[in-house]
Amino acid sequence: MATPGVRQSAHSFRRIAHPFFTVVAFTALAATLCASPNAATALLPPPALTQSYLTHPTPTPPDTVLRVTFLDVGQGDAVLLQAPEGQTALIDAGRGDILPLLREMGVEQIDLMVATHPHADHIGGMRGVIESIPVRFFMDNGEPHTTATYRDLIAALEASPEITYLEATPRTISLGSATLEVLPLLPRGTTGHNDRSIPLVLRFGDFTALLSGDSEVRQLTHLVGLGVVPELTLLKAAHHGSDNGFTWGFLQAARPRVVVISVGRNNSYGHPRRAALDAYAATARETFRTDLHGHLQVRGFGDGSYVVVQGDQVASARAGGWRRGTEARVAATATAGSVASALTSHAQLRITVQADAPGNDHQNPNGEYATLENSSAEAIAIGGWRLCDLANHCFRFPAGATIEGGGRVVVHTGSGQADGERFYMGRRQAVWNNDGDTATLYDSKGATVLAYSY
Repeated sequence: MATPGVRQSAHSFRRIAHPFFTVVAFTALAATLCASPNAATALLPPPALTQSYLTHPTPTPPDTVLRVTFLDVGQGDAVLLQAPEGQTALIDAGRGDILPLLREMGVEQIDLMVATHPHADHIGGMRGVIESIPVRFFMDNGEPHTTATYRDLIAALEASPEITYLEATPRTISLGSATLEVLPLLPRGTTGHNDRSIPLVLRFGDFTALLSGDSEVRQLTHLVGLGVVPELTLLKAAHHGSDNGFTWGFLQAARPRVVVISVGRNNSYGHPRRAALDAYAATARETFRTDLHGHLQVRGFGDGSYVVVQGDQVASARAGGWRRGTEARVAATATAGSVASALTSHAQLRITVQADAPGNDHQNPNGEYATLENSSAEAIAIGGWRLCDLANHCFRFPAGATIEGGGRVVVHTGSGQADGERFYMGRRQAVWNNDGDTATLYDSKGATVLAYSY
């Protein structure tokens, strides 16, 4: 079912042979498409259409994970979406050259490129991408800018007539088994560029994310007033964590589980602002920042659960290629005969590790932690269970400890007062290896339940 206020239809894309001529013609064309009742609404054809319509085949067998990668581009935004079937969308492209990052991650084609708004820290890298990687569809808000960066983007689009242009009118776009919903914009000419950023709701089963460029208070209030802000798994913090990039009403509607702030180190704007950080900490379970954690990839699953992978685990230039953290169910062995039954009983458990604490890890042991999530409806008793790293630093859960259905527990490395959801190993130094480690969960009899390697 569509989010209230978002129009869906069965119209197919109409291909435009030469959509980009001059800035003036480009803007006129955008206005025409915006007004057209036949505006495109589906990025990929329904299954009944022939495979020849697609420009690349669907992998077999398909993946089961939606990957949302926040590239560390400094003070700017660049978000790569990779659908389980292989379709790819790029939402903004930072200020500089992101081609090396895209190539490390195996990107050979971009099905949809979106410029949320025409500021340089969001569109600066787009020309290089357009000139080097095939792009099928390009979307913006139809509002031009006067900067050289914007003119460079238009020149690249003019030279690429094979790209189909879309303006960001309310629609639902298919991206494999995921969808992107374009939420309504404020009217053209009524506000600044930030508050006309394209707001996108990404859905994959019960996993839901909101990406909204540099939206500020006026646009966020507008979206809440329309009733189109869903409850979220993932929120990309608007406007790089600025104090005008959130409202309490918006956060109460969204209730994000995890927030990612795309922000540059030592930027001159003071981003992220303390007010925003406090608001996200009060609302979300976890907040991550590209200036502290590097690249951040949120892997979304159809049941609404997620795993956050960060830094060199996402893309490692030193390794010369793409590396993925692995989450593995441990197989039964001759020395652990009860493992198979434990896996069957607790198949809904998931482990993630925040290994790189802000600042000096050893001086901030509570800044690193392991999270156990239970995606089933039933509570799981974990009293007497142990969570250990590869060096056999272990934490034993106290008697009576449980993970409620749909809930989680967090085990911090340092000291603190346990409250049933937060536990503390009581160590004075960091435990989890930033360069890779394995978190293994053992039941009260010593049988391996689950292991997470990164």
